[in-house]
Amino acid sequence: MSRSVLMLRKAALAAGGLCLLALVWLSWIPKDWEVRTSLAGQIEHVLAYAGTAAILAVGLPRPSASRLFAALVTLAGLLEIGQRWVPGRTAQVVDFAASSLGAGLGTLAGLLALRALLRHDRTS
Repeated sequence: MSRSVLMLRKAALAAGGLCLLALVWLSWIPKDWEVRTSLAGQIEHVLAYAGTAAILAVGLPRPSASRLFAALVTLAGLLEIGQRWVPGRTAQVVDFAASSLGAGLGTLAGLLALRALLRHDRTS
């Protein structure tokens, strides 16, 4: 694997870690602190988890689609349940489903991107 690909994967891993911290922070801040986009909340969930999953799939040293997906779905469930104790927030099954969908789509996209990156690296 080339040095540039290794550096990209390390950067993706660091960015993925920051994305995980952002998911926790944004899930557990009080309602009064939220700044929302104009998108529906469930679309925000799909995009946040898809982005996180894709970045982690590229950055993890030995990405396993099923383990990454399971970890993000578990995180989504824990964060959603935890919202029951955050002022102004509620736990919703539809938000959990949107987060899980995003985790699945992002994992797939990230692994496909990683495969293409590694294939390109071998042929260069």
